[in-house]
Amino acid sequence: MPERSVLFETQRDRGADFVEFRGREVPNRFTSLEEEYSALGHEAGLLDLSVQGVVELRGRDRSRFLHGMVTNDIRNLSPGQGCYALMLTPQGRILTDMRVLCLEEALMLVVDADLVEKDMALLRRYIIADQVEVIDRSSDLAILSLQGPKAAEAIARLCAGTSLPEVPFEHLPIQVGSLTTRCARVRRTAPGGYDLVVPESQSVDLWKLLLQEGKPAGLRPVGLEAWNVRRLEAGIPWYGVDMDEARIPLETGLEEAISYSKGCYIGQEVVARATFRGHVNRKLMGLVLSSGEPARGGDKIFRNGQEVGWVTDSAYSPGLGRAIALAYIRKEAWDPGTSVGVDSAAGRTDAEVTQYPFD
Repeated sequence: MPERSVLFETQRDRGADFVEFRGREVPNRFTSLEEEYSALGHEAGLLDLSVQGVVELRGRDRSRFLHGMVTNDIRNLSPGQGCYALMLTPQGRILTDMRVLCLEEALMLVVDADLVEKDMALLRRYIIADQVEVIDRSSDLAILSLQGPKAAEAIARLCAGTSLPEVPFEHLPIQVGSLTTRCARVRRTAPGGYDLVVPESQSVDLWKLLLQEGKPAGLRPVGLEAWNVRRLEAGIPWYGVDMDEARIPLETGLEEAISYSKGCYIGQEVVARATFRGHVNRKLMGLVLSSGEPARGGDKIFRNGQEVGWVTDSAYSPGLGRAIALAYIRKEAWDPGTSVGVDSAAGRTDAEVTQYPFD
C-alpha cells in the first residue's frame, strides 16, 4: 500500500486523481493536462513534493565529511547557500542525487523519498571517527514547490517586502502569512521556482493559503503528469527514471553537480578520466517523435539498421503538439537533427534527436 501525505484529503477534495510514484500516492491531475501544463509554463503551479524526503547531517565534521562523499563543493558553502550533488560508487556510477542546503547548524539533504534509507545507510557506512549524525527528517518536514514564471509573484502576495532567493539553491527563512518556511530557489521546470520547506503539521495550512492568495497570479495545483512533461522539456533527469547505478555523471549532462577543483571524493578518478578523454560513448539527449504517441522507457532506438540507444521516459507535449522523450544516444547519432527510429510494441516511430531544453 503506497504512503499518503497529510495533503491527501485536501487534494482529493480539490478533484485530484492519484497515481503511485516512488512508493507514494500523489496527485496525477487536478484538472486537465493542458491547463496544468500551461500554468507551469506561463503562470505558476503548486506541486506537492511528498515524493521527496529530507535527511540532515549534524555535528562539527558534517561539511568536511560530505565534501569527501559527493561530487560538488560542500566545504565552501556558507549558511544560506546550497548546491546539487551526486554520490558515486568507486567506479564512478551514480548511487543517488541530492540538493544540499547549508544551514547554520546542519546540512539539509533533499533526496527522493524512496532513496532515504539507502542514502542514510551509505552515509553512515563511511562515518568512522567523524563527528557526524545522520537524521531522517522526512516524517516531520514537508516540501511544497511553486514553479513557473509567476512563482515569485504568487509568494510575494503573502510576504510583501521580503526578498526572495535569486541564485540557484540560495535559501532563507520567510514568513508566509503566519507560517515560517524555508524558501529555496530550485529549478524543477525550465522557468524554475521555489521550494518551501515547512513542518509537516503546517503543510495543509500552507497549501490552502498559497492557493487562496496566489490565485491572482494564476497559481493552481499541478499534478505529476504536467510536472513530468515540463521537466522532460527542460531536460531535468530523475533518478531511477533517467539515471541509475549503471550511468556515470558525464553521460547525464549534469555538469552543475560536479566541481572540478574540489579534490578527492568517491568516484572522482573515473569522472576525471572521462573528462580528460573529452567524451563519453553515449549521453542523454532529447527526442521529438513524429507522432503524439509517447514511447516507453526502454524502447530501443535505431539508425541505419544499428541500435544506437534507448528511451528513458517519454510524454506528450501540448506545447509541441508531439511526443517527446529523453534518451541515451550513442555518439554516432547524437548530433541534433539526426533522424532515428524508435521501436516499440506498436511498431517503429520516426524521431529526431535534439538538444534540451526543447523549443
